[in-house]
Amino acid sequence: MTRMWMIVAIAGMSMFASAQQPKVINAQLHTEAAGAGLPAVVEQLNHSAGPQWLGYAVPAVPGSHFSMCSSDESMKNDGCCGVYRLEAENNNYRSSDGDHGTETSIEILARIDKGAIDRIRFIGTSCQLDAGGLPFTWLTDVKADDSVTWLSGLVTGDDRRDADQSLAAIAMHETQKATAALEGFASSSNPLWLREKGAFWLGAGRGHEGYLALKKMEGDADPEFRKKLVFDLFVSKDPAAIDDVIGIAKQDKDVGVREQAIFWVGQKAGKKAIAMLKDTVENDPEVGVKKKAVFALSQLPKDEAVPELLHVAQTNNSPTVRKEAIFWLGQTHDPRALDYFEQILSK
Repeated sequence: MTRMWMIVAIAGMSMFASAQQPKVINAQLHTEAAGAGLPAVVEQLNHSAGPQWLGYAVPAVPGSHFSMCSSDESMKNDGCCGVYRLEAENNNYRSSDGDHGTETSIEILARIDKGAIDRIRFIGTSCQLDAGGLPFTWLTDVKADDSVTWLSGLVTGDDRRDADQSLAAIAMHETQKATAALEGFASSSNPLWLREKGAFWLGAGRGHEGYLALKKMEGDADPEFRKKLVFDLFVSKDPAAIDDVIGIAKQDKDVGVREQAIFWVGQKAGKKAIAMLKDTVENDPEVGVKKKAVFALSQLPKDEAVPELLHVAQTNNSPTVRKEAIFWLGQTHDPRALDYFEQILSK
C-alpha cells in the first residue's frame, strides 16, 4: 500500500470512528466493543452497581424523520430538540416532517438499574445527549440483526412501556429482520395488544415491506384486530395501501370493520375515496354502514362534501340516510345547504 493510500485509509477509519461516537455530555463515558455479541455485553453490564446508560448506533430506515423530545421543547431545524435529557421523565417520540434532515443512523439507548433494563430510548445520531451524570457505555460494532433480536426479547417482558419503545426502535432499523420481527409480533399467536402494536409499526415504519406484511393479515379471523389493521394500512406510506382500505370497506364481512374502514377512507380526499363512499351509501346492505359513509362524505373538503351530501339528501331511497345527510349539511353552514333547506321549508 502506498503512503497516500495509507493516509486515506486511516482518515476513513477515523471518520467512521467519530461517526460512531455519540454527542453526549454530563456523563462518565467510556467505549467498549461489542465483539462478544450484544446480549453478552448487556449481561455483563447488568452486574454493575447503580444506574447507568448504554448506547449504540445502527443504520436507520432510509428517509427516516424522527426525534425524541422533552414535552417543553420544540424541534429544531436539524430535527433535534436541543439537548435530549436521558434522565427526564417527559420525553416523547416525535416524527418530524420533510423540512427536517433525514437520519441515516439511529442510536439505541438503554438504562440499566438493579440488574435489569428499566428504560429504552432511541434518537437520531445528529442529536446531543445529556446522561444526567451517570455512567454511559457506548458500544461499537453492534450488528443491526443482533440489535433487533435483543430488543425483541424486551418486547415480551413485564413492562409494557419497554415493549412500546422497543417496538418503535425495531421499526426504525434498516435491516429486513426488523420487518420479520414486527410481523411475528402481529401474528395470531400473540395477545391482541401486542398484535396491534406490531401491525401499527409495520404500517408506520416499514414502507413497502410493511404494507405487504399487513396485506397478508386482511383475512385475519379476529374482527377487533382487523379494525386496527385498517388504521395501520391508512398510515402506511405505500400508495397501494388506500386501495386495500377501500377493499375492506366494501367487502369485509364484519359491519364494525367496514365502518372503521369507511371512516379512514373519508380522511383521504380523492376520486377513489369519493367513488367508494358514494357506492357504500347507495349499495351497502346495512343502514348503519350507510350512515358512516355519509359522515365520511361530510369530512371531505367542503367543495366536495356539500354537493355529495346534497345528492344523498335529495335522492337516497332510505329516509334514515337522507336525514343523516341533511344533518351533516346543516353542520357545514354552506349557502348551498341553506338554499336547499329553504326549498324544503317552502314546500
